[in-house]
Amino acid sequence: MAKTDLPAIVSPGSRAVKNAKYERYCRLRASAQPRIAAYREAGGETSDDDDAYSNACRLERRPEIRDRIAYLTRQAEELIAEKRQRIEEQLWSVLEADIGDFFEAYETVKRDHTGQPVRETIQTKTGEISALSTERRVRPKLLVDLPPTVRKQIEEVRVDSRGRLIPRLYSKLAASKELRNMLDLNAKSDAADVTKLSDEELITTLAAQARELGVDIKLDYTFHLPKKDEGDSG
Repeated sequence: MAKTDLPAIVSPGSRAVKNAKYERYCRLRASAQPRIAAYREAGGETSDDDDAYSNACRLERRPEIRDRIAYLTRQAEELIAEKRQRIEEQLWSVLEADIGDFFEAYETVKRDHTGQPVRETIQTKTGEISALSTERRVRPKLLVDLPPTVRKQIEEVRVDSRGRLIPRLYSKLAASKELRNMLDLNAKSDAADVTKLSDEELITTLAAQARELGVDIKLDYTFHLPKKDEGDSG
């Protein structure tokens, strides 16, 4: 019978460093702290920046320290990625929210301006009968009846004159702006638009590119002027 209880493979750096100061240093470095600041905050006793930097570099040359920092950095990056994904999903749900999900239609007795029920005459095979008139209305659903994913789209709940809870959803405009920023959709191209350059700026740009390419070319303000006719003495 094959043995299935195989030992789990331990990732390098997944276990905390035994020295508490070194573990503290690794966590500070994984959170993007500079070497000098991390070394001192972890308990390194030196007031000289060069010594602190040298000691920190020496410490990071140790395999267990290097592996621990790399492992903690990966963990932090994964957490950030997961958090970003949750935020993005929430913003998309706000954009795609349907206000109709928060209301329901129902039949009720129709009433006149005094609040009295309205009756109507209905013609049947046996004659006319009087019945209450009904109408179709809309009311907000009970919050407890809404799924959790739908309730998350509610920013505020207000009470109307009838004591009903009316939900107000998060702003779709604000969610759209946040999404565009997250997805970098508002970024403008850094490429220079040569059509917007003056003659002087265009010549300077072309001359610089020619020097980078090692091309020997004469560029001045006369290269684009129209040629004179041979018989033109003016």
